[in-house]
Amino acid sequence: MSENEQDPGPVLQAFTIKTTNRAAQQKVDRAISDVLGDGWHATNYGDRKNQFEVIAEEGALSPRDAWDRTYQLRAHKGIASAEPLFKAWVTDRPEWGLDGDEQAAAAFGLPNFGCGSGKDFAKAKAHEWSIELANVPLAWQNHFAGASPGEGVVIGHPDTGYRRHPEIAANLQTNIGRDLVDNDDDPQDELKKNFPWQNGGHGTGTASVIVSPRGAASGSPGDAVSGTAPHARLVPFRVSDSVVVLDTLNLARAIELATDRGVHVISISMGGLASDRLHDAVVYATSRGVIVLAAAGNCVRFVVFPAAYDEVVAVAACDAERGTWKGSSRGRAVDITAPGDRVWHAAANADDSLNNVSQGSGTSYAVATVAGIAALWLAKHGRNKIISACGGKERIASTFSQLLRDTATPVPGWPSGQFGGGLVDANALLDADLPNGRTVPTLAPTATQHVPLARGGLTTFGHLFEGSVRSAQPSLAAAGDGAANPLDDGLAKLLGRTADKVPADLGQVGQELAFYLTTEPSLYRRFDAAVADGQHDAAVDDVRKQLLKQGVSEALEVKLSR
Repeated sequence: MSENEQDPGPVLQAFTIKTTNRAAQQKVDRAISDVLGDGWHATNYGDRKNQFEVIAEEGALSPRDAWDRTYQLRAHKGIASAEPLFKAWVTDRPEWGLDGDEQAAAAFGLPNFGCGSGKDFAKAKAHEWSIELANVPLAWQNHFAGASPGEGVVIGHPDTGYRRHPEIAANLQTNIGRDLVDNDDDPQDELKKNFPWQNGGHGTGTASVIVSPRGAASGSPGDAVSGTAPHARLVPFRVSDSVVVLDTLNLARAIELATDRGVHVISISMGGLASDRLHDAVVYATSRGVIVLAAAGNCVRFVVFPAAYDEVVAVAACDAERGTWKGSSRGRAVDITAPGDRVWHAAANADDSLNNVSQGSGTSYAVATVAGIAALWLAKHGRNKIISACGGKERIASTFSQLLRDTATPVPGWPSGQFGGGLVDANALLDADLPNGRTVPTLAPTATQHVPLARGGLTTFGHLFEGSVRSAQPSLAAAGDGAANPLDDGLAKLLGRTADKVPADLGQVGQELAFYLTTEPSLYRRFDAAVADGQHDAAVDDVRKQLLKQGVSEALEVKLSR
């Protein structure tokens, strides 16, 4: 393959640095000078004066060098925390579904690829099957008689940008959008195709699932999309040429910018690596009363970020027959499930012709469905009434998430604890009473709840390998109380330590180890399989050798070379 056809590897974008509080600018400048050298500059972000993005030219350091500098920054006087930010392709990679042959991974499209569309059910032929399964038309009928569903609600949409497709053109609000890729005010999708599996036009498709007017657009030959909130307004933010490559920095900035420009809901049909910078942006939005929703992820066995954060509504996907979609991420972090397999959406191409409507599969469409339902909920009650009912704008998101779970439809046969409250039910949600102004939602996160999940400790790895630990539970139960936790045992073997020493090691290099395991499917699958079957020695030794061969930081290399 030529260079522009190869899968993009992780690219360093910036460092996030937080200093101790006093003399923050001087402390970060001194750390940059001592550790990074010339060409780097610090920009404050968010609400606090001690939070900085530290940027040079994109890709200025390799991942290995970036992690080496991260450890040096963390050790520098006056630095409270430091992390590298990467643009990285995590989800939608065919290699996640392959069971062995690495050479075959480059060929793509193998029959055991664990993603793609499910069965072509007859029900999915109907253009409104997905909104009907979510009880959206019934919600319109019962709660918007004589009114316009979603009217008055503004939805921020960080994605690949937009095309002025007939299915969404009437509800676009482009004047307050932004292109964060080219740094201008025109967030139009350029429909670039630089590597396999790139998905230009994705933003137009997911936008249509949210705000497309009901029925066929004027002049359409018949195929149509009906969005869940057909009278809401949508503000596009172009953050990437392809949502399978998570641009962490641009996404974080888009979340904050959308919040500052007055959106009420943010729908994120992408996901990837954790970072403090991304979580800070989510907290910035939810503390100001914005409901943030994100796709749980495709193909991988863990819920990706930002969906995995407590403040975000994580949405998994099902099919037209109420079966779970085979490619959907799943686990305890999921809040709700919505139609996501063979969903009708607007399809953008260079000519934007009126008949570009097709079907697609992914949690991207599931979260778009629920984002529109969030707009219905806000439009039905009114934002001021909701603020009063839940005790402050900072509780809007957690109140919505709690009601969403409480009113969902449990589906027999769905794995317990993996698909949230069940199948989203728009009508039941809108039927539900608001809180009394004093009750704190049980799902409301504390200020520090996110820390263990993203910091590379045992909680991080428990999240990333939740599925394999779950698979090992029957054998653990049979072995009795004295059986070793297979994840702890695998990490101990990988790091050459006894299990009691592992937490301390992960506190030092856990974030970097998680980074390499989640950005390289062959490493993840090998370690995941070892955890699931409890057979660690050969598999873990192979993971160690691969890590050392590809190059990790000096700190992690020391741990792996014991």
